[in-house]
Amino acid sequence: MLTAVRAEVSVRLAEVFQLIEHIRHIESAPPAPDPPEAKILRGLFHVHLYAALEYAVNQGVQRFLEAVAALGAPPRHLQARFFSVALDPGFSSIRNVGEDKRWSARVNLLDLQSSPDPQNIHSDVFGLYLQNVKAEKLEVLFRCLDINQPVVPEPSYRLYVDELAERRNGVAHGRVSALGVGSARRSPELLIRYNAISATCIHVLNCFEQQHEERGVILAGHRPAYP
Repeated sequence: MLTAVRAEVSVRLAEVFQLIEHIRHIESAPPAPDPPEAKILRGLFHVHLYAALEYAVNQGVQRFLEAVAALGAPPRHLQARFFSVALDPGFSSIRNVGEDKRWSARVNLLDLQSSPDPQNIHSDVFGLYLQNVKAEKLEVLFRCLDINQPVVPEPSYRLYVDELAERRNGVAHGRVSALGVGSARRSPELLIRYNAISATCIHVLNCFEQQHEERGVILAGHRPAYP
């Protein structure tokens, strides 16, 4: 299910590693202290690494939802938390209808939960939500997909995920300069963060794949129907 996504994530992470190696080479060359180009590249490192993380999460969840949709499971076979995804059009209709139709829209949504007819599951339903990936958003995503695993392989990696998002946003949206961000840490510290985010990318993809292989969004009593 995720072979192509894994391959592309590996390519992107390899590019980031090449950037770290280049930064290390500049740092090791005289004269000291580090030249401005090293600091600028260290600031841009956060943008580059974040792009790999966002790609892994977004493409991974899209492939996961496409695979779930292909099962053709009706809502009555689904876990309750997954209704947040499978019945997204129903939730949207409640938000958009006027007062006269609000209550009937609510009843219709409740009726859909026990429907025997498969609903359209849109693979890009999390698109806007995951344009700024942080640990808290990953937790919400996992809850919606009924994945009962931590969002990072090591608890300390949460800090690196949030730090990466903040520093990327600062540079990408112009709040701080790449040179300013890159003045704080040298390549050994960047490598620690690279390893943490790389492991998190792999972990998230593994969670998606395991959840689908185990038919985790399907109620246990109905899983034999979806081998």
